[in-house]
Amino acid sequence: MMKTEVGIAFVRLVVGVIFIAHGLDKFNGGIEGTVAFFESLSIPSPDLMAVVVALVEIVAGLALLLGLLTRLMSAILMIVMIGAVYMVKLDQGFIGGFEFDLLLFVVLLLFVINGSLFMALDGFLTKKKKRQRFGRR
Repeated sequence: MMKTEVGIAFVRLVVGVIFIAHGLDKFNGGIEGTVAFFESLSIPSPDLMAVVVALVEIVAGLALLLGLLTRLMSAILMIVMIGAVYMVKLDQGFIGGFEFDLLLFVVLLLFVINGSLFMALDGFLTKKKKRQRFGRR
């Protein structure tokens, strides 16, 4: 069981870094490039959506790194991935298209189902809640 928890923690850290990098990249050289890309896809309110998507990727990625609210942040990122596939990648097909997004989606689903307690603030907070519930310190 410990090996599985270590493996999930390692994957969570890598996925967190991936989302942080993608979020920061949207601001690289200014958010205008991302806004223009969103406009070309006819995404409603591209100015707002570019900033929202970038910030969600950064904040949720940081949360995954810390193992904080892992299930919630993973579910939110799953919504982002659905949008990315539907709006951008679906027409490109599987290979060279949405296969990476699908992989991230499935890994995020794993986090939603299992959470992450090892090397994670979620684990610390869960233990603290259990101690409080049973009157222990």
